[in-house]
Amino acid sequence: MVPRNDHILIGLVVSLIVPAIAYFLLLQAEGSLAQSSGKPIVFEQRTLALVAICLNVLPLNYFRKVYRNRSLRGLATGTMVLALAWFFYFGRDLLG
Repeated sequence: MVPRNDHILIGLVVSLIVPAIAYFLLLQAEGSLAQSSGKPIVFEQRTLALVAICLNVLPLNYFRKVYRNRSLRGLATGTMVLALAWFFYFGRDLLG
């Protein structure tokens, strides 16, 4: 039996919203850490973006546990698109 809200579009939306919120929160945490320590703390933008993309593992695990296979496919597709965009944007810096 297919769960009611099991759509590829839900997975795609979640795969875009989770990294966007995570990236914003990581930027805020960076500023908060720098302010509380009194020293300038700077994380690379590419590192924060990669950590935000990797946080898609949390909804991926949730969709897997509740058998939302179509949403899981959408989430995996969106994560791969974000990972490819990250690589094309920051890959030149990494490869020289």
